Amino acid sequence: MKDLWFICRRPAKNTLLTQAMMSKRLQWAKEHQNWTAEDWNKVCFSDESSVQILSDKAVFVRRRKGEKFKEDCIIKRVKHPFSIMVWSIISSKGTGGLYIVEGTMRQDQYIQVLETKMLPQVQEWFPNGEFTFMHDSAPCLKAKKVTRFLNAQKVKVLDWPGNSPDLNPIENLWEL
Repeated sequence: MKDLWFICRRPAKNTLLTQAMMSKRLQWAKEHQNWTAEDWNKVCFSDESSVQILSDKAVFVRRRKGEKFKEDCIIKRVKHPFSIMVWSIISSKGTGGLYIVEGTMRQDQYIQVLETKMLPQVQEWFPNGEFTFMHDSAPCLKAKKVTRFLNAQKVKVLDWPGNSPDLNPIENLWEL
């Protein structure tokens, strides 16, 4: 295999999409195809992600035959890795702070995040108020109470196709 230039790599990830999801993504792309760099520079992309501590995911070693159980070829793992949920925001102006989510994100907690983290950050980045906020289609993020809060704050929200994490640039931040 090595002679054929095969090397060990993590597989590329892709979202499993139905035909309906693909149609919605295509429609979204057509609706935004004429956006300029200036338009996209005003978008604040947000997301939440789970971070695992002491996880053995995506660890590789190179070893020779017979070295499988050699000390430096073994990774010790815990049965249940510790995990925390975090939320953040990015834009062309930079990255926002990291907010640790207590448990699972719920609509009331999300409103608190928007009020105490998102709004102050976007006001710093865009003091004139000219920005568009992006969040995905998770149920707690799209709850009526959240929508009412954003409307009351006069926050313009970018319509986002469901199951489209690959379109959100903040996903690249989570991969670091």
